[in-house]
Amino acid sequence: MSKAGPTLVLVSVACWSTPCTIAAAETQCVSLSDSIDGIDKNHAVEKSLKSLNEQVEKWKADNGVTGPVTVTAEKPQPHPFWRSTVPSYALLPPDVLSDTAYTICWTGVVSPVVCTSGSRVCW
Repeated sequence: MSKAGPTLVLVSVACWSTPCTIAAAETQCVSLSDSIDGIDKNHAVEKSLKSLNEQVEKWKADNGVTGPVTVTAEKPQPHPFWRSTVPSYALLPPDVLSDTAYTICWTGVVSPVVCTSGSRVCW
């Protein structure tokens, strides 16, 4: 019986301290996306990616994130300007994918092309 006491204490300390270590090492992430229109798909993609990069930098500055971050592509939901959803017939495949952004495009109601680019930023 005397050996069970120290073992129980050791197990209790290990179980108590492990979640604290895991929580401190947890990665935090945020999903960002931005929609931009253009005269054609190439211009809209370029403008959307530039705007998304600016949004990532602004988010880092606004939130005081000064250390390294990892930016990966994440498929965004379309953010149409003039309608509530984007019908499937309006989509302009193929989607544009890079290591840091995922871009989807569609024909706009007013603009010839609208694109939404998305990224996941982790720190």
